[in-house]
Amino acid sequence: MIAESLKQQIERWLDGELPVEDEARLQKVLESQPEALAFLCDRALLHQMLARAAAFEANLLSAESDDSSLRSSAKEIRPHFAPRNGQPWLWASSAVAACLLVISIFFLPRVVASPAELVERTLAGFQSTLDRCYVVEVAADVPLRRKQFRRRTVPADSALWVRGESFVQIFTELDQQLVWGRNAQGAVWFTISGKAAAIFEADEVPELLQEVCELRTLQLPTLLETCLLDCELEYVTQERGCYTILARPRSLKSDSKFGEAEIEIEADSLLVRRVTLERINNSRPVATVSFSLKEVRPQPDSFYELQSYLQPDTKPFDRRTKRGRRSELLREFLQQLRVTQGSLNQR
Repeated sequence: MIAESLKQQIERWLDGELPVEDEARLQKVLESQPEALAFLCDRALLHQMLARAAAFEANLLSAESDDSSLRSSAKEIRPHFAPRNGQPWLWASSAVAACLLVISIFFLPRVVASPAELVERTLAGFQSTLDRCYVVEVAADVPLRRKQFRRRTVPADSALWVRGESFVQIFTELDQQLVWGRNAQGAVWFTISGKAAAIFEADEVPELLQEVCELRTLQLPTLLETCLLDCELEYVTQERGCYTILARPRSLKSDSKFGEAEIEIEADSLLVRRVTLERINNSRPVATVSFSLKEVRPQPDSFYELQSYLQPDTKPFDRRTKRGRRSELLREFLQQLRVTQGSLNQR
């Protein structure tokens, strides 16, 4: 059942009398209510036919009054446009079809596509070679709340560049600049102000450092696959050509890394504009992390390598370094991360 007020809004829109500020709200309603969209199609067809009929009659009367010699021509023309077989307005069938096609193309794809279908398309179109920069915010021990990061209450704590499995995260809110990342070979590295640095090859990354990678970085293919396999999906909002999908896990497994998530996808480009995600450990939320897309811009391969962030004379600690020195520097780096997050949450 369609509300009478909604019918009146549709009529006003077709008549060109609906205020501009109400058009966006009406479009959202039409995208979420198939019954309202069907009513729009019916009324749009009727409006089109009535307009054509009025225009034809006006032109015909004008011609008859201007020149009596046109009356015979009008009599010859009129039967071609007259109702046939008791079906009024048959003459306007081409205009009707065109009107229906325009409305269907504009609205129906947004109504028909399910959240799962949109996620599937986004996953299929994911470009692993595309360099994306996300603004990152972390709220420790806080469960996801709707639109939690839409309006920031604290400065973003870092910029995260991602290309496939590689990433670079740069922290600028500290006295000492922190940069860390993972290169194309899977090695994880970090540096403190470019003066001290360490690197762990893919086969020796400590468990604690791997957990920090999972917490603070964004692996979109893994997230999208998890949403499709393990979550119930539903639309939350549609704003500025972007759809927000809420993903709720059907059940939390003992090894689950993700809880609830909100994913904002740009309808045309299929770019993921925002992710707000519960991180899970031992079946309980440990943090909510938000990633907001800032820019998409090609970067050189060296951008994801440790050497690009070191001062000239700095030599990173690696597996050949004296035992314990690399572990000590890792503890200092992780402590700096905790200090960063604590100071930001207090602002």
